Amino acid sequence: MNRLIGYSVVAASFWLLPSAMAAWTPFGNEVTVYMLSCDGEQANGVCHGTEKTDAPMTYKVLVDQHSVSYWRTDDADQPQRFPYCSVRDTRSWWCQWDDNEVPRARFGMVGGKYVEVATCMSVTTTQLFYQVPMWRWWLVRLHEKFA
Repeated sequence: MNRLIGYSVVAASFWLLPSAMAAWTPFGNEVTVYMLSCDGEQANGVCHGTEKTDAPMTYKVLVDQHSVSYWRTDDADQPQRFPYCSVRDTRSWWCQWDDNEVPRARFGMVGGKYVEVATCMSVTTTQLFYQVPMWRWWLVRLHEKFA
């Protein structure tokens, strides 16, 4: 019984404190982003419709190489690399698709949150998807599967 409680405490700490535990794991340079979409109207971060999950994206950041690779968790055999990136650390980096001095759009992580920024008036970023914590993504995923 004591062993079960010990395992539960360790598992809960990894789940509740993923950023603090990342430095101790072999995958400390990877971050997974969980996204939901809302088929209704959103107001103040609340979906007035049905939320749907998107396949999580995992980003592997190599700070010393200013490199960011990515893959969808439903297709982990096909990692790809963003061509032009500026990397500060695993949770703060920017990438763009071309080498223009002023790109049409940039995307990346700022303090652990995924962001997209349109830098050209003719380009708009669509906020169809929004980042959520892993536990909330799994809650919606379970609702999709069993509802």
